[in-house]
Amino acid sequence: MTGPRLGGVILGLLMMIGFAACRSQLGDASYDRAQAESEIQKTEREWARVAVTGDTAVIQRIFADDFVGVTPEGVQYTKRGFIDDTKANPLGFASNEVNEMKIRFFGNVAVAQGDETFTRKSGEQGRFVWTDVLVRRIGEWRIVAAHDVLAPAAGHPASAALFPGADQSADATRQIAKTREAYAAAWEKGSAAQIAALYTDDALVLYPNQPAVSGRSAIRDYFGGFFGDFPENEFALASAEVVINGQWAFDRGSYRWKGVPRAGGRPEEDNGKYLVVLQRQADGTWKVARDMDNSDRLAAQATRGAR
Repeated sequence: MTGPRLGGVILGLLMMIGFAACRSQLGDASYDRAQAESEIQKTEREWARVAVTGDTAVIQRIFADDFVGVTPEGVQYTKRGFIDDTKANPLGFASNEVNEMKIRFFGNVAVAQGDETFTRKSGEQGRFVWTDVLVRRIGEWRIVAAHDVLAPAAGHPASAALFPGADQSADATRQIAKTREAYAAAWEKGSAAQIAALYTDDALVLYPNQPAVSGRSAIRDYFGGFFGDFPENEFALASAEVVINGQWAFDRGSYRWKGVPRAGGRPEEDNGKYLVVLQRQADGTWKVARDMDNSDRLAAQATRGAR
């Protein structure tokens, strides 16, 4: 006998099944927002690097099959069209770095907005300001739409900024690059004083297998001893990521060093990765507050800089 109560139960079950079906199609929106933001940031930086690498496998993975984009010239393009055109016509960028990014979530849809500074192999410099739309499908975020605007690398009007702070972010990125370049140049010169001047008063140098070097004066003494043992140096830094948050920023990348010992013998070499935290100073420059690196060479972990 199907009385009102049983009929109500059946109706409730049907509604639950229908809701579950809709939920299955739209995807579960109860994901971890922090993890999702990290995944999307990684995706956007991977796309930016395609301009340099020409790696269409990245596009195959991060674009949805129904992707539609709009170029700065106002021309629409698809995933397949982008892949085919990139294979046939290399993009010709020497570098392309994401400066700043903001992400907002609307259920299983995310809107990412940011800007990136590029240098073409011809030497031309500029800046892309962009908006991308991503959709979460089967637990993964895919870019379904994109729109780019081309702006000059410097001197662009305030109205061209996508969100407040974009101009300041681009300037901060340039200033951090100057600090990085000055640091590498000081290594090449073997100048402990010039290196120490790039650190904050309370900076920490955190190299592996030895105590922390604390404060600018101690850092100057440390590098003075190092360059005393290695008066001739080749040194290079390659930044892979810069993230700016107000007065603080971090720079992550790789280093390569080769030094000639004062005591004679064969030159010593090392290469590895670094992570530094920088602090903006009152004059707009950026100095290193925390400096950490480690070698890619296992044998070098206990010996680099220990002299």
